[in-house]
Amino acid sequence: MKIESQIKTVVTRLEAAGHPFDAIDGSDRSVALEAKFGRRLPPSFRCLIAGYAFPQFEAGGVTVFSNLNDGSPLDITVAPFADPFMFSWLANRAYIQFGRRDAVNYDPVCFDLTAAKQEPPVVIFDHEDILLERSKVRPERLANSFLQLLEAPVP
Repeated sequence: MKIESQIKTVVTRLEAAGHPFDAIDGSDRSVALEAKFGRRLPPSFRCLIAGYAFPQFEAGGVTVFSNLNDGSPLDITVAPFADPFMFSWLANRAYIQFGRRDAVNYDPVCFDLTAAKQEPPVVIFDHEDILLERSKVRPERLANSFLQLLEAPVP
């Protein structure tokens, strides 16, 4: 199944659970975000943010940042960059943050671009390990891909 149809299926399911999504032509949004991250986004995430505007939502125990470009603290254009040290630490190790465990938790949920896969795994870090600059900071895998995370039961 093509990524576009998989994303459409997931969005339909999330909408049925009460999460609002508005169809958009936002390919420029994904290009701008990739420039900000300095890395190419996974195709499934790129498809979601280019095709839909949405507030933050829960999927697989993760709060996925909104993409309304409204400057809110949990918007994908703001949240991953709000803590320069955290952003730099993640970016220098090929991780792109797109969410948190929940809206009030600071643990970053990221795409693991070190995996060198088109659809990389989704991982989470203990933010304290990063901020305290511990010698061994290890990610915990949450899902094999963004699509797998999105296909988790809707809360």
